[in-house]
Amino acid sequence: MKIAYFDCSSGVSGDMIMSALIDAGLSEKYLVGELKKLSIGKFTLKFTDIQKNGLHTKFAEISGGEQLREFSKIKKIIKKSKLRESIKQQGLKIYSKIAEAESKAHSIAAGKVHFHEIAEIDTVIDIFGAVIGLDALKIEKVYSSPFNLGRPAPATVEIIKGIPVYSTDDKNEFTTPTAAAIISTLAEKVGPIPEMKIEKTGMGAGTSDFEKPNILRVYIGSSDTAISPKNYFSTDEKILLETNIDDMDSRIFPYIMDKLFSNGAVDVWMTNIYSKKGRPGIILSVLAQIKDEKKLADIIFYETTTLGIRRYPTNRWTLTRKKDKIYKVAKLGNSLKQTTEYEDAVKIAKRTNIPLREIL
Repeated sequence: MKIAYFDCSSGVSGDMIMSALIDAGLSEKYLVGELKKLSIGKFTLKFTDIQKNGLHTKFAEISGGEQLREFSKIKKIIKKSKLRESIKQQGLKIYSKIAEAESKAHSIAAGKVHFHEIAEIDTVIDIFGAVIGLDALKIEKVYSSPFNLGRPAPATVEIIKGIPVYSTDDKNEFTTPTAAAIISTLAEKVGPIPEMKIEKTGMGAGTSDFEKPNILRVYIGSSDTAISPKNYFSTDEKILLETNIDDMDSRIFPYIMDKLFSNGAVDVWMTNIYSKKGRPGIILSVLAQIKDEKKLADIIFYETTTLGIRRYPTNRWTLTRKKDKIYKVAKLGNSLKQTTEYEDAVKIAKRTNIPLREIL
């Protein structure tokens, strides 16, 4: 399977996406020819080689074209174009996401909003340039790193809800609404780079100059079907919460562990340590779903003596599992791993009065 992964750690915009794909081997002539199937007036799209903080990148320059002000008109142009139907539908989906975000951000009905972001010809080219480019490179699945937002526009905040993000700058915009809509619509997953064999890379330059190079990098390659997550594995994003405790009654720990599990903790464990001043202590570790992090952190603060909790985003490879009446079964190739759930074994032992060791 051919896949593409976008590294958005230094920012991402629509033109940067196109430029990165051109640098990775997309034909500029083909891209321009396909974009001309949209009736958006005479425009010029040119990609040049530039140095960005000492790195070779491609830079997109767009000029001319019709300035589109109404979403209804944009939709008509897209639907009447000679582009393939699948490309039209993807482009419309991205446009709709931006339109809805602008509407919510400004508390105005979508039909009445003056869409600054989707008004310019650049945005039409950026959106369809990305869709056409990925299609031309025969990309079957798209993945992306979490977005480095910088100081996001209101519409960007609406678009990225539910997506992993962070910021290393509170003054400059790193992620534009157009780029956020393109990637969040097309990406299979936003997170760490998936297991892949990288065959090509490309870099697209942004217009800004930050301390970090304003560059979007794309990795294009293939996933190995022999160990494909679809076949045997699932990737698993979690948060690890940890705290050192050396001044609490040890009888409280089992109670806290049960409470954390009952509130959604994936795993809880304790490690003996020697803390500051040579005191024996415990590291309380809690593996959690991202959505449960705040709730579980509150429990740790409320139930223990700690004043601070460390947090680490983490990932797991887990075998795909299924459960029948008694066994939990996992498959790896032609090999099966089969175990009995402890709690189920206890229930059987109590019901039958057979020793637990025999049930297990």
